[in-house]
Amino acid sequence: MGTLAMIGAIAFDPAIRGILVVLVGSVVLMGSIYMIVSTNSGVRVGFLISASALCGWMFLMGSLWVIYGIGLVGRAPAWMVTDINLSRETPVEQVPELSKLPAENALPKAEELLDRYPLLHAIALGSEGSDYTPATLTKLKTIVQPWVVLDIGEVPDLVTKSKDQAGSVISGDSEVAGLLDGSPTALATEIRKQASALREEIEEPLNGWCLLTESDPRRGEAVASADGSLAAQKIFGDSTTSADYLVDDVFFWGGKIDCNPVEEKSMVSRTWDRVASVFEVKNPKLLGAVTLVKAQDVVVEPGGTPPPAAKEKGASTVTVVMLRNLGNKRFIPFMFALVNLLGFVLFTTMLHYRDKQAMAIRSAFTPSKN
Repeated sequence: MGTLAMIGAIAFDPAIRGILVVLVGSVVLMGSIYMIVSTNSGVRVGFLISASALCGWMFLMGSLWVIYGIGLVGRAPAWMVTDINLSRETPVEQVPELSKLPAENALPKAEELLDRYPLLHAIALGSEGSDYTPATLTKLKTIVQPWVVLDIGEVPDLVTKSKDQAGSVISGDSEVAGLLDGSPTALATEIRKQASALREEIEEPLNGWCLLTESDPRRGEAVASADGSLAAQKIFGDSTTSADYLVDDVFFWGGKIDCNPVEEKSMVSRTWDRVASVFEVKNPKLLGAVTLVKAQDVVVEPGGTPPPAAKEKGASTVTVVMLRNLGNKRFIPFMFALVNLLGFVLFTTMLHYRDKQAMAIRSAFTPSKN
């Protein structure tokens, strides 16, 4: 029945019509070239010349497909959800690496970490506003990470905003006040130093797992895959949507790409990493873990404005565990190019030996000058 339904869904336009257009166009193109060449060179030689040209052109096209990842591509890389862990107390046997990731309540509080660095606290208030409080480690790392490579040209603006928004922090710490009033170079150096130290404090308890910032493009793809799996398995009810929960953190384990931005490294280190990555034939296993909490149910009056989303009190943290499937995006065009390369070599070799044979026959019947 499934096959009949599929056949019944095939309409003349565009399916059958498209096939006929491509078929007729291919026959006319290749057939016309073959006819012209065969009238000048003979049927056999004309076929070898036409087949060699076709395979050569297809090889070049397949090579471009491989380079740019276009054309007749295979399966694109994607996240495969291996488990949806409703409670971190339950171990996931198929992903033993997850046991190394501490539960949400075992990680340090973002607000407490920021309070240990009054200078960074003042800069954060200046950047985000006087009422800024990092709700998660992700939000804290997102704002701190750019300061690891802070440019000295950004310092005057940060100082102005900090003095305007973080008066309570500055007045309570004379060292911070002295740094803000001092040399921009010394202040930039101290900000970089403290930002690096704070980031290390965030990453140290993760036992090798990498916490992604909100600005990391890898985070968006992982969250989107988790959204689809949660909706498909109806974790929060039949009508599960992304509005039913709040995403806290996204963690990565393994893979080729470093946890922190490559821009933080020197040019020599970046070059070495690129070369080493090319010669690393097997891709290391890449795992992802998206942590989220159920959102509080809110009844909004008709025409009213819904309040900001908030976590449901007492709700447990749900962890969506994923494995990166690298796919075979370039494998199919590579095989296409390889097959056509072999065809090109085969037909041109046959032409070569045919020419040598013809030359030998002609030389055998060439009359001697003596």
